[in-house]
Amino acid sequence: MGNFIVGGWGYSMGGNPKADGIVIARATREDAPAIHTLLRALSRALDRPHDVRSTPDDIARYGFGPSPVFETVLARRGGTPVGLALFFYEFSTWRGCPGVYIQDLYVDDELRGSGLGRRLLAAVAVHATEREATYMRLSVDVGNDEGLGFYGRLGFTAPNEQTLVLEGAHFSTLAKL
Repeated sequence: MGNFIVGGWGYSMGGNPKADGIVIARATREDAPAIHTLLRALSRALDRPHDVRSTPDDIARYGFGPSPVFETVLARRGGTPVGLALFFYEFSTWRGCPGVYIQDLYVDDELRGSGLGRRLLAAVAVHATEREATYMRLSVDVGNDEGLGFYGRLGFTAPNEQTLVLEGAHFSTLAKL
C-alpha cells in the first residue's frame, strides 16, 4: 500500500512507496488549484460536470485561511496529483464523540482498483484519531454503485439517515429569521 504522510509525520501502510511512486500528504494553500482540478475531475466522473461552482480561490480561502473549515490529503505520483480525500470534523451527540466526515474522495481513473482510495481514507483515519475521532462518515451519490461497493468492502454501513440540503434563497430566508 505504500507510505503516506499526515502533517509532518510519515506512516507506513505496507508495500513499497518507491514501487508505485505515490505519496500521500496533507495539502497546503499552494495545492488549492490542484484540489480544485481533482474536484472537477470527480464531477466529470459522476457525470455532473456543471455542479462544481467553487473556484481555486474558494478552496484556498476556506481550506487554508485563518479558520479552515476542511482539510485535504493529496496523493501524488511523481509530483502529479492523482487523488484526494477532503474532510472535516463533526461531533455525534448520539455516540458522544467526535468523528470525521469525508466530503470528497477521488482517485484518478488510471489508479482505480489500486488500493489508493483505501490509502487516502487510512491517511484521514490516522490524522482523525489524533483528534480523538472514533468514526468516519460520508455520503454516496445516487447511482454510484461502484462507490457503494467500494465503501461496503471497507465496512461502511448505511444507517437510518437521509441527507437533506437547504441552499440558495431558502437558506438565505432561514438565515434572516
